[in-house]
Amino acid sequence: MGHIKPRLSRGGRAICFAASVAARRAGAAPAAFFVLAVLGVVGCVLTPGGTRLANYPPPPGKTKFLSATDCKTCHPAEYREWRSSMHAYAQTSPVFVAFNAFVAQSTGGTSGTFCVRCHTEIGISQGEGSLIPNNERSAIAMQSNGCINCHAMNTRDGQASSLFRVPIPGDPEPVIYGPFYGHDEKAPGIAPDSPMRLIKAPHKTMYRGYIKNSRLCGACHDVLLPDGTRLEEAFSEWRNSPYARKGITCQNCHMSPEPGKPLAFKVAPIVDTDLFPDAPPRPRTSHTFTGPDYSLVQAFAQSDLGLDDKAFAQHTALLEQQRVTLFKNAATMAVGNPASVGAGQTMHVTVAVTNTGAGHNFPTGFTAERQLWLEVIVTDASGAELFKSGDLDRFGDLRDGDSGPVDDGTAPYDWALFNLEAQFIVHNFRGVESENVTTTNRQLSPVPFEDPASLAAPLMGAPTPVGRIFKRGIPPLQTKTARYRISVPQGVSGPLKLSVRLRYRNLPPHLMRDLSLPELRSKLRIIDVQTYQAQIALSR
Repeated sequence: MGHIKPRLSRGGRAICFAASVAARRAGAAPAAFFVLAVLGVVGCVLTPGGTRLANYPPPPGKTKFLSATDCKTCHPAEYREWRSSMHAYAQTSPVFVAFNAFVAQSTGGTSGTFCVRCHTEIGISQGEGSLIPNNERSAIAMQSNGCINCHAMNTRDGQASSLFRVPIPGDPEPVIYGPFYGHDEKAPGIAPDSPMRLIKAPHKTMYRGYIKNSRLCGACHDVLLPDGTRLEEAFSEWRNSPYARKGITCQNCHMSPEPGKPLAFKVAPIVDTDLFPDAPPRPRTSHTFTGPDYSLVQAFAQSDLGLDDKAFAQHTALLEQQRVTLFKNAATMAVGNPASVGAGQTMHVTVAVTNTGAGHNFPTGFTAERQLWLEVIVTDASGAELFKSGDLDRFGDLRDGDSGPVDDGTAPYDWALFNLEAQFIVHNFRGVESENVTTTNRQLSPVPFEDPASLAAPLMGAPTPVGRIFKRGIPPLQTKTARYRISVPQGVSGPLKLSVRLRYRNLPPHLMRDLSLPELRSKLRIIDVQTYQAQIALSR
């Protein structure tokens, strides 16, 4: 990866290029050519943001958005879980804000609301721009993905990239959809006193099985770029997995009592029993939505949760423990090594990593920044290192192509590195490929292309000249194996010590460098998903 220079996105380039070509073909006079060029530039600015809100913002009063604080009174437990979740943090994230600005600059503004509409759907639905500073956004926009984002969806008209209709189109009494039937809703076979039927609520409620469906999550967790590149495909990976065939959904693992395990939901009232003493116990999901990320903002949600420093520290520790549990439930590691080895010989070590618990690839999501790697270290009895791979440079990065010390020659390249982080690959103007932080091209001069393409993408292996993503994640219930050949020199003292760790980090330090956020490097955490240690006898 590295520092990136701007380029126009594919749709923007197509309009600019088409405008200039049309002018030339028509033999336009300079003035006419200038007008067409201006139109092309306007097209660059306006496309392909891909916003679903072409006719929005709507007139005042036509759309009502319920704030999560409106739900807090009756559903305090769910509110507390959500308030410090990554759904609530999405737009607050300083990494996302910087990344969105970076992409907007790199694409000449043609990315539009593409990134933001998953992080503050209501903000965009209200007409807030993609680059408005967070301190100028409305309070409800800064709730990121609040209660209403999911509980107002009753259709699956959006398959990916947050392309679904505005949550509540102007109903003065908004309908809240959920996994239970409303008290007065017609539901054949559902008795009035059934646990599947709600008591009378202060809002209209209706049952929608869609809210229990993984497709609800896929509306944001599958992301397709305007040129068709599959940026994120956690939902698609799940849909093609054995878990989907067994009916195990995203909600079963990420809203479970134990993150990463499809256990039965707890049974408890879903409302405040002081307000609704007759509310019966029901299957209740966790609204913590445990996933790979965590807050990099100090004291995020502390004041809203009403916690002092000690209580908030305990709360943060609990959230981190849930995140660690999620990862430990995701994968196993099997190490093969000899019981003994002779000095002067080559020792063979194998490490098999199996995705035993994730219903999608591991890692998944924004995989070009998700690092899952093996650290393998061999030392002799004196502690001298005979071999190491997967260790970190002085900035905390792996010793790969993104390492500053590797780049300046002060640290050796880790040729044995096993890292399942994906890569963004882009074409440059010389016709060769290079790795990048995003799929926005680093070249100042974009490559002209024909639309429609003159060559079929299957013949080329990928649409050209745009980018692609080289994925390395492990599909569900499958295994990838790393093999190491370790030379044991003469004169070492035994026994040898072998240490293997399967490690995960949601964001790499070099990304903080590229986004000009070096102060966040120290806040990045590493999870040791699995560990292994062994002693190997040294034979003479």
